[in-house]
Amino acid sequence: MPAAKRDSPAAKRNYHHGDLRRALLDSAWRIVAEKGLAALTLREVARAAGVSHAAPYHHFPTRTALLDALAEEGFAGLDRAMGEAKAGPAAGGPAEVGQTPRPVDGADVMVRIGRAYVDFACAHPEQLQVMFRPRHHESEGPPPPALAEIGAQAYGHLADGVRVCQAQGLAPAGDPNELALSAWSLVHGFASLWGQGQLGALIPGPEQFARQRDQLLRNLQAGWQAAAATPAAPAAQMGSAPNAGVP
Repeated sequence: MPAAKRDSPAAKRNYHHGDLRRALLDSAWRIVAEKGLAALTLREVARAAGVSHAAPYHHFPTRTALLDALAEEGFAGLDRAMGEAKAGPAAGGPAEVGQTPRPVDGADVMVRIGRAYVDFACAHPEQLQVMFRPRHHESEGPPPPALAEIGAQAYGHLADGVRVCQAQGLAPAGDPNELALSAWSLVHGFASLWGQGQLGALIPGPEQFARQRDQLLRNLQAGWQAAAATPAAPAAQMGSAPNAGVP
């Protein structure tokens, strides 16, 4: 069946009662996926949704407002994926009824969280384009509170995983956000390289991809564990001894 023409009675009926906003967002995602972020304009979104050029302005007064709404959806999806991975299939729950709950393994938690990030990013490259687009603060202003909050919430899963590892001696002590940043850099970089087609020659198939993804995550955690097991060097060994060279 052909799509309803712009401004036709059928098209207008489709977007009564709050359907228009959802239709505009869905059309925007398709445009980004098919043509890239640069092709996304309110006029193009209206055309793709089959509504008048003025219709999107009822929900998104600017292109930035549309991009922020899309980014919020993207981070919400990432937050769900990472939150579910952090909880695990039965993390901390009883192996069987009446048995002692199994302890949470911090290393496994970090692998699950990192895996969820990579898999989400690789499955939704169009969302990554929007979520991490360069923001021109001079013309666009800061992110709206809801977007900033959901972004921080998604990132917080990495910091939570680090804290579990630190509590179990599987990561060095200190600010968990510093280690979370290293984990984020790893998973985001790997997913971005894959999404850009840069890893095809090195990782030819899905089985190799999954194995390499998990190996990267386990190598990161193994490095943390080794650092946690290394005693801190005495102060005198980390620099010049006090009063060195003083008569």
